[in-house]
Amino acid sequence: MLEDAMPYRFDSERAALVEITPFAVLDDITASRARAMELILAATREIDLTGVNITDTSVPGPPDAPDVAVRIYTPLIGTRPTPAVLHLRGGGFVAGALGTDHRANIELSRALGAVVISVDYRLAPENPYPAAIEDCYAALLWTVDRAERLGIDPGRIAVHGVNAGAGLAAALTLLTRDRNGPALCFQCLCRPELDDRRAGATPAPVDLTGQAPGARWDAYLGPDLAGTADVPAYAAPARATDLRGLPPAYVSVLEGDRRRDDGVAYAAALRAAGVPVRLRHQPAAAAATSGPAPMPTSAAATATATAAPATATAGGSLAAAAGRCTAGQAGWRRHRGSVPGHGATVNTGTTGAAHGTPWAGRERDDKITALRAAFGTRF
Repeated sequence: MLEDAMPYRFDSERAALVEITPFAVLDDITASRARAMELILAATREIDLTGVNITDTSVPGPPDAPDVAVRIYTPLIGTRPTPAVLHLRGGGFVAGALGTDHRANIELSRALGAVVISVDYRLAPENPYPAAIEDCYAALLWTVDRAERLGIDPGRIAVHGVNAGAGLAAALTLLTRDRNGPALCFQCLCRPELDDRRAGATPAPVDLTGQAPGARWDAYLGPDLAGTADVPAYAAPARATDLRGLPPAYVSVLEGDRRRDDGVAYAAALRAAGVPVRLRHQPAAAAATSGPAPMPTSAAATATATAAPATATAGGSLAAAAGRCTAGQAGWRRHRGSVPGHGATVNTGTTGAAHGTPWAGRERDDKITALRAAFGTRF
């Protein structure tokens, strides 16, 4: 049995989903990406486009780098200017495309009445750090520069990501702060990939595939760099020593996920720096996309999780803190939806076998609530 091989809490009722879910094997990235594209195409059939316009374009990339493809999801109802969400997909730094979270981004735009901009950042190992984070920063600069044309409020831009995308989102808040770049009003980090130093743990953590996350970090950072003193905080945000002045945060972690302790520790560090944080701890579940691993729970993380309730904040409310954060192209391809009626179904933030599971639903509702508070919107 699958659960017999796992020395951590496991939901046996969903074991079958895990066993039939295809996984990317980093030893053959080309085949893995091809399979991922097949899954994207399968997952995006018969998508409800109600209430959202979708536009594909490209934006100027970093210096001496190619343009960055983005996909823009614009709600058809609501007042202008709207808030905006810069979405950074997951994929372990090595896989993914604009279609990876297509359904979730449509539903996120619809639920928030916000423009969602998904960034197709460059992938490792062909483009190791800092390519991905520089692409994300370039997309942020473009978003603010085109705010009026996009119909968005430049003072209400949040960054959102899941797994590796959440790690990039956390890194982007550090980068734009240190470069005196555009102010982000919120960071939404779902099961974030934050710390390369786990790659050197003994025993090394592994995913359900039996594969160590060190392979992803090696692809992203370069061989033999993970765990060394040469890795900057913009690559692994858990290494940051100064988190002051960052935007308010929502951090979601999942029991049994190898990233759990890192997310709890990062939320605690943000809180200690005076950043308002909402930490949501989801109970154990088998989720193919969450990558659970036999990571022991550290005493420090346990103490932090016990001391801080799931919805606790510091430094004032999330909405109040977010309120302090003020600050014609060729090749456009559009897809149009109709104006929605009331009561549209919302299901965001997950794909694959985990989509629609109870913990995913809770995470979805929690982050939408947090984002609405940050934007000062009411639905």
